[in-house]
Amino acid sequence: MGQKCPHKPEKVYRSRHPEKTPFYSVLFHHFDRFVGEYDLRFEKHYGKWRAVIAYVVAKYLDCGMLKNGFARIRCPSCREEYLLAFSCKGRGFCPWCSAKRSVLWGEFVRQKVLADCAHRHLYFRFQRCFASSFYTTGNF
Repeated sequence: MGQKCPHKPEKVYRSRHPEKTPFYSVLFHHFDRFVGEYDLRFEKHYGKWRAVIAYVVAKYLDCGMLKNGFARIRCPSCREEYLLAFSCKGRGFCPWCSAKRSVLWGEFVRQKVLADCAHRHLYFRFQRCFASSFYTTGNF
């Protein structure tokens, strides 16, 4: 039979089709209306509209879509190829990019920071302004 290519990943890449998710659908269909009504309905309570919000949402809507750009990945030995859609690399907003970033960070901590031992302990600290809201509401 055929030999296994040493460069081929074990798992097959499948496009995630972000346009089929509820989060994408809500933003795609309703974000323009939200922006239009922000000044009247939300500005008094939440403050002025920040342009970075529209930028982040636009990048999220383009994330993972082949029509917005892709890289062609080709194995040098077997010449098999596939398309990999560009990501937005958004931190904290895009669920896929945030998950990828947290996995990469965890792997970095495991390999480079922590000693090889049976028990590990990580300590996360919130800034004082955020911590007080957790204690008063009880939502952890």
